[in-house]
Amino acid sequence: MDQPINKNITNRCTFMGLPSSGKTSFIGAFWHVVESGEINSTFTVTVPPGDREYLNKLRSNFLDCKVQERTKIDFVKKIEIEVTEQSSGKLATFVFPDLSGETFESQFEYRKLTGDYIEQVSECNSLMLFINPRTLKKSYLISALNGMFEDGEEQEAIVLETATTATRWTPKLCQTQVVLVDLIQIIKNNVHTPCKIGVIISAWDTIKQSLDPDEVNLSPGEWLKKELPLLSQYLFANRESFPSKVFGISAQGGEYSENDNTELQGKLKPSERLIVQDDDVISHDITIPLKWLFDE
Repeated sequence: MDQPINKNITNRCTFMGLPSSGKTSFIGAFWHVVESGEINSTFTVTVPPGDREYLNKLRSNFLDCKVQERTKIDFVKKIEIEVTEQSSGKLATFVFPDLSGETFESQFEYRKLTGDYIEQVSECNSLMLFINPRTLKKSYLISALNGMFEDGEEQEAIVLETATTATRWTPKLCQTQVVLVDLIQIIKNNVHTPCKIGVIISAWDTIKQSLDPDEVNLSPGEWLKKELPLLSQYLFANRESFPSKVFGISAQGGEYSENDNTELQGKLKPSERLIVQDDDVISHDITIPLKWLFDE
């Protein structure tokens, strides 16, 4: 029988991220690690959550190498897991509001927050911000645009054709880093500061397997500076209010296939599929970002 959550524990974490940024995949893999004890995890579960069915479904998808279903826009699942830190015996409650990425897009586009969301962020003392490197909307450098005109008439014709079919700008076309900075600014007056932000670069296996040797050797923090400089600069400039650290995580371990996941499923332990990079150290312990969030 499930035991009740200890309400005296105040460490609370809220998730943020745009659609397909890896939030739900992280929860499924995290639950497997702390529940299975397969690897030397930083945390162990001491009190089971009240809603094991939902977590076990996410865990089952992780074990079977199935892509997690995207969270529905109107679906809010508040997950509470009480855990103990092995080294100190300190208890903490991880509160994961599983909100859809579209919910955060809507906040940016319509400039409105729900009362429930304001209540959630006002109770938290840390955030996890998820970013998928495969779905970034990026800007173009002026130097790159200048290169378009070096080929003369052919490029000029392309530019003219593009101009006649230009798409009307909408907030959905905005750069990813602009949206993420705005989402943090929106809640700045509602959270208790200092509020730590653990930035999670998901699908980190795609970076480590990149054909670009310069990209392969980047640490998560270096990758953020290179690919999302506005967000990196914002976090640095606001480090007193939002102390931050960047982690690279692959909660799947690789790209899932509809037909054959033999290589991933062939690992001796499912947890060994996980890729977690903290600075230059790579491990399988997906709880490392949470340990940093709750360390005083």
